[in-house]
Amino acid sequence: MKSRWISLILGIILTIAGLLKNQSSLVLMTFLLGMISGLLIDLIGVGKLGLWSYSRQPFLKKKYFAFVVPAWGIFGMLINLTWNWFVHSTIWEHLLFFLAITTVLLILYEVPNLKIKSWQYCTSKWLVILGWFPLILFFRALFIAFNFA
Repeated sequence: MKSRWISLILGIILTIAGLLKNQSSLVLMTFLLGMISGLLIDLIGVGKLGLWSYSRQPFLKKKYFAFVVPAWGIFGMLINLTWNWFVHSTIWEHLLFFLAITTVLLILYEVPNLKIKSWQYCTSKWLVILGWFPLILFFRALFIAFNFA
């Protein structure tokens, strides 16, 4: 199964869950904030630093905006909606969830990409793995900064 289908299915599940929780505006805001955040990350990571590239969706072309930017939106939903729904108070809950969500998303996004190569890295694998920690924190920090948490 291609990773974009996995992402789409997860996005549909999160949207339905959010609607069942009467949080439709939160679902929409996390999606939009995820798209904006992902675009910012790509402008720096792809555009300025050349750390990765999209082989199937040329950067800043129609396919990029049709597939990659919405996938970033779903990525933002996965981080922030699940965080809000499952983490409640203690610092340990936040730390454990951060490690869990980072691991799950790393597996969900990177493992399928090893086969289909929707994006390719121009840096070491260790830097890629380490980069997931600030990536998750960036998405969460923007969500909190805009007072959605």
